[in-house]
Amino acid sequence: MIAMETIEKLSREKLPKITVLAGEDLGQYSQAKEKFLKQIGFDSSDLTYSYFDMSETDYQDAELDLESMPFFADEKVVIFDHFADMTTAKKSYLDEKALKRLENYLQSRLVLMASGKLDGKRRLVKLLKRDALVLEANSLKDTELRTYFQKQAHQEGLTFDKGVFEELLVKSSFDFSDIQKNLAFLKGYKTEGNISSQDITEAIPKSLQDNIFDMTQLLLRGQIQDVR
Repeated sequence: MIAMETIEKLSREKLPKITVLAGEDLGQYSQAKEKFLKQIGFDSSDLTYSYFDMSETDYQDAELDLESMPFFADEKVVIFDHFADMTTAKKSYLDEKALKRLENYLQSRLVLMASGKLDGKRRLVKLLKRDALVLEANSLKDTELRTYFQKQAHQEGLTFDKGVFEELLVKSSFDFSDIQKNLAFLKGYKTEGNISSQDITEAIPKSLQDNIFDMTQLLLRGQIQDVR
């Protein structure tokens, strides 16, 4: 099951003690992060949540919040965003002593989020893979993309003429974010009936790659004015 499908089944009540969200596919990661926060009901004004941007927060300040008991609930959800210390990025916001203290923290529900590839060589990551729900928004295989977005299109009430869904994937360069965006274009453009190849052409804006292809074809046909 891909990360987005797992996230769709989550809620605050079903949130594990520790959750890790990471991934190299930045477009998919961004959508997964947005979906995850929505699924768990995150609200910055809700005092049962604590959110820290670790690229801007001193860990000692965040740690005080980790150690404090919640006033308005049995437990709180603590979120460390941009937590690069668990990825292969050459960044580190916590020193070894702070990381060691974090390893021992299990009092509240903790969420660690960072774009990028998890660094399997780090002791912290090894512990997280052992004890946490790890969600990785990495590039999907073509079959995984096809299956996921076929389900999503069905949920949105979109149906396609034969071969047209595959055309959509090719038009989107099999990129998660582009497919998501182009499905939204199609939903707004075609309110009823099957989506045709012509609908793909008319509803989805041309990419730079499309424009270069068109320009090349015009050059080969000698249509210089159209190229200009």
